[in-house]
Amino acid sequence: MTTHAKNRRGRFFIEPNFQRRFMARLAGWTAVSTLITGTVVYALLLQADARSAGEFFYVVQEAGSHPEMLSHTAIVLPALALSLALNLALSLVFALVYSQRLAGPIHRFKTDIERLEKGEPVKPVFHLRGKDEFQDLGHAFDALLKRLAEKGFLKQP
Repeated sequence: MTTHAKNRRGRFFIEPNFQRRFMARLAGWTAVSTLITGTVVYALLLQADARSAGEFFYVVQEAGSHPEMLSHTAIVLPALALSLALNLALSLVFALVYSQRLAGPIHRFKTDIERLEKGEPVKPVFHLRGKDEFQDLGHAFDALLKRLAEKGFLKQP
């Protein structure tokens, strides 16, 4: 493995354009679903508050102080906002990690295809790690490289 390939392994962005597009799309869908969920829950809370007028919770902050009246919405909304924000943040972390997992095999495919196009030597075996995505595509590409090598069309290193 070359130094260039080893350095790529430790970076978050192996194929930056692909990974940024992937993350932006996943973040967009997560944001939309988060907003829809928040809107639906908020509407249901407002409806519950309207139906049960007079049903408020009393919260005493300190001994001897007057109790504070809170509605269902006032109690649930901060927890909902926090959980939806955490959902969005965790989705972004997942998008970064998963895009990196996808970008590694994509980068190797792209590099070998570019070498084939330029007529440079390419190993007749294309190897993906056991946990890499695109295993079926890797096996098909491996079979293609072997067939090209058998026919003498593949320059080998």
